[in-house]
Amino acid sequence: MSEIVTESYIGSGIVYVAGRDVGNASGVKIAIEQDTKSQPNYRGGGGNAAEITRVKSVKLSFTLNDFSNQNMALALRGKVEVLAAGAVATPESIIAVLDGLADTAFMIDTTVEPVVTDTSAATTFIKDTDYVVSAGGIRALSTGSITAEQPLKVTYTKKAGNAMQALTESGQTVPVVIDGVNDATGKPWTLKFFKWTPSPTAGMDLIGDDFGSFDIEGGVLADASVVATGKSKFFVRSAAS
Repeated sequence: MSEIVTESYIGSGIVYVAGRDVGNASGVKIAIEQDTKSQPNYRGGGGNAAEITRVKSVKLSFTLNDFSNQNMALALRGKVEVLAAGAVATPESIIAVLDGLADTAFMIDTTVEPVVTDTSAATTFIKDTDYVVSAGGIRALSTGSITAEQPLKVTYTKKAGNAMQALTESGQTVPVVIDGVNDATGKPWTLKFFKWTPSPTAGMDLIGDDFGSFDIEGGVLADASVVATGKSKFFVRSAAS
């Protein structure tokens, strides 16, 4: 007598894209689109005499809750550059915007007070009296000595970090591995996608009153290097018994 084996399932896991842990990810989904061709039955009684179904496309999507520049580059076909800390080599020219932001070329390390002067450096303006500083730049105060659209020179220390240059890459094809656990049983499982091509995300909510997330989807391509009979060219799931 055969034994019927059942296994309840609550999935969790870590998503690796090209070996990189993408952080907290949810809503991992596989979507398979099929193309069905039918031959009608003309001999009476209706229905079809023959039918064939082919896989049209395979999609892998997930929701990323980690807003790292590396993840955003994946979703926006961008590249990430390292930003080194240190003082700017020469004073940077900006145009004052009263009670508005004059942005600087680099993020400002606000723990180090910048030096803001007129173009001749004859007048040095006072922080929190003539202007306030943020990572984005200098905001001239209308109550201070700086005038509207006044040319200024600012010397500051660059904040270390990284920059994501969006929509600069043509796209990439990468492997994806999900290292998972069935929380209902404690048993491990893995999903390996051989070739995944992420598409630019449809959008991102960047300001809000709740934790942010964004969706990313891409096509799972057939891996031509898989030639063995009975082996998937798309993905394989392994699970502990």
